[in-house]
Amino acid sequence: MWVSRVSGMGSYANRTTPVNTNLYNLASVKSIHETNSNNGVGINFNAGAADSAWMTGVQVIGTDMYISNRGNGNSFDSTDVFITKIAISSTGNGAVVDQNAAGLGLNSCDGFGLNDDATKIIFTDFHGNQVRSGTMDVNLAITLNGSALNAGGGARFARWNNDGSKYYFGYGSSGGNSIIKQYTAGTNYIVTSSDSAGTSQTLSIGAASDLVFNSDGSKMYIPDALTAEVFEYDLSTPYDISTETLVTTLDIRSFFTNSSSSTNSPWRPASSSSSTPWISGISWNDDGSKFYVISLWGTTIGPPSLQSKVSGTLNPTPTVTGEGGARTNTMPIIEFRVQ
Repeated sequence: MWVSRVSGMGSYANRTTPVNTNLYNLASVKSIHETNSNNGVGINFNAGAADSAWMTGVQVIGTDMYISNRGNGNSFDSTDVFITKIAISSTGNGAVVDQNAAGLGLNSCDGFGLNDDATKIIFTDFHGNQVRSGTMDVNLAITLNGSALNAGGGARFARWNNDGSKYYFGYGSSGGNSIIKQYTAGTNYIVTSSDSAGTSQTLSIGAASDLVFNSDGSKMYIPDALTAEVFEYDLSTPYDISTETLVTTLDIRSFFTNSSSSTNSPWRPASSSSSTPWISGISWNDDGSKFYVISLWGTTIGPPSLQSKVSGTLNPTPTVTGEGGARTNTMPIIEFRVQ
């Protein structure tokens, strides 16, 4: 379903300024891509040893996809931080780096953002109610810097702007709303407890779970974990969330709900009682032609089960490209194409 209303995010430096109005435009989704091999799009992704890990964040930079995971009520919950890098065209599952969260002074990684060369990271620690920053080396090892900023409500995501001078995080609040906060960093790409609080926006989103921008910061995108809607906003001042105007809502719930629900999506086993889609992360590729969406958890109860091809619906109906077919799918990542 499409709902149109009038009222990161891959890398920024690598992106081109869009001249095609379809780019970075959620109202222009024309196809959905899937394969039946083990690559980074929708196929058999899990966090290695953590059989019940939640997939909490995603970012595409060039031809690589970075994914964060955390435990889900198991021995990895509150103790481990998983970061994975996988080539989108790969036939493997990527290298998983499992880091001891306690050793980093963390409880979990519930969403993250990277700069253009993936050396500077910002992330949220939901259990610890904090936002942290650090550096990340080529082996995906994280070294914290700065100091912990109190998130004020159990943040589910954190993202940089284009140059690390500002950062953003947010969480669901009462009454079907979410609070999105914008901070100014004292030193670019470093979060500290003394950073200046800027805008705090209350938006009509039940549980905001990520935030990304287009290539020049004139558009902002926020998904709702509970409804699987993605909201596209125009920003009259780039990277300033206080200047937002809602322009489009993309409803992709039918791609992520329980297989026993009325939408009959393939991403949940019939034995799962939850019909909440739990959209946990989004990312554009570098030129705004492909839009990636992840779910917090997939068919992770027991052994992976064979899943059929994408069966969600949009209006107008998009084309499904790629091989399709059945595959073992543990963590759904879907690639939507706008041209």
